[in-house]
Amino acid sequence: MNSGGDQGVTIDPARLCPGLFVRLDMGWMAHNFMFNQFRITTDAQVRELQALGLSAITFYPARSTARPLDLAGGVPSGGTEAGAGPAGEDISHAAGAEGAAGAAGAEEDPGAGKGLPQVEDGSGGAEEQAAPRVSEKEVQAQRLAARRAEIAQCERRYAAAAAGVKSVMRDVFPAGDKAVSTARKLVGDTVDGLAETGEIVIHLMNEKLADETAYFHVLNVMVLSILLGRELKLPPEILLVLGEAALFHDIGKLKVPESVLRNDKRNRHEEDFFRLHTTYGREIARDLGSLAAAACDVIEYHHEQMDGKGYPKGLSGQHVPLLARLVGITNHYDNLCNPLSLDAAMTPAEALTHMFRNESEAWDKAMLQAFIRLLGVYPPGSLVQLSNGNIALVVAVNHADLLRPSVMVFDPSTPREDALVVDLIEHADVEIDVVLNPRELDRAALAYLSPRRKMSYYHSKRTQ
Repeated sequence: MNSGGDQGVTIDPARLCPGLFVRLDMGWMAHNFMFNQFRITTDAQVRELQALGLSAITFYPARSTARPLDLAGGVPSGGTEAGAGPAGEDISHAAGAEGAAGAAGAEEDPGAGKGLPQVEDGSGGAEEQAAPRVSEKEVQAQRLAARRAEIAQCERRYAAAAAGVKSVMRDVFPAGDKAVSTARKLVGDTVDGLAETGEIVIHLMNEKLADETAYFHVLNVMVLSILLGRELKLPPEILLVLGEAALFHDIGKLKVPESVLRNDKRNRHEEDFFRLHTTYGREIARDLGSLAAAACDVIEYHHEQMDGKGYPKGLSGQHVPLLARLVGITNHYDNLCNPLSLDAAMTPAEALTHMFRNESEAWDKAMLQAFIRLLGVYPPGSLVQLSNGNIALVVAVNHADLLRPSVMVFDPSTPREDALVVDLIEHADVEIDVVLNPRELDRAALAYLSPRRKMSYYHSKRTQ
């Protein structure tokens, strides 16, 4: 698997050919390609790259499916400068010397390099093509700015919601009525937002916005629970109760010592104490006096399972209250992605696969399937390799097309704060080839993409 961090080699642009993965060390607006780095797929792209007038271009042997041309003979070089492709296989130029095309066709990724602007063969000079190039790039720049503005607005809403959760938890004991009213406003605003027209987009939030683990977990579970309730077409009045229940689901932990809560190696007695948080939660909810009965059930029973192996009462099947089944799924998912020990953290894709393959008997099957639909084929936080050879981080999933999320692209020539965020719905020729494991990436790619130490989610609307 390509790590995205193999050593680059500079070559004369005259040696370019389809199959080379190249990087352009120039400003994004200075060329006509959507990406600063990509795998070349056509001779037209070769000509356009050569027309940039660069004295040298960087290519990456391990991410290429061809070797540079030998200037003397016009065929792929057999020297050591280019090296072999992935896994050391022998690779050749797809449009090179006679007899090479068939072999290259079997090796080259058929989806690689799609979506890059192409010039017409032999059509006009550089002056005739300059205007449309600038115009198209300006359009792309406007789309990129709009995407960044959307993410920034979503993060501001997330930060405000996190502050609301903190306020709720702070007021539970000294001013219970105030905590409940604050919670209901927060939940109501979230449900009202989901009732608007437009397609829901789930975003991966900036880790800086989730620096307090307890509030961050509660907000994740609340947001994901309301989104899952919407996916299941629960009526708005039930979504309000569900959001309230999810927000207070771990309220009993306020009576459990931090030394127990933060211990990921609890002994039997400590585990028994920890599990009392469900009973303590019911008691606190009863003292608050204004929570719905269904919300109180969630607080006590969100660790029950369909197979009867949960706690505190070992309920099974339909005896587990409906909303408790739902919050049980979102709570467990978030705990898999964000455990006490970060070394044990699963990626979002791993967590969903684990719940579906290894724990299916524990969960309401219809709800689990709906949850998987909700988070998409490539959940936010997934590391992926694109068909044009780029490595990227999924930052948002759009339910209009689950196979085409928005991704942040790894490009060491672009500062991370200006990283390219591409909505794959707008680039139909670029696809996701495979999901990567963080352990398969080198440090540079991991540091740049920064798969979140903690996964946190929020939502926005797509209205176009």
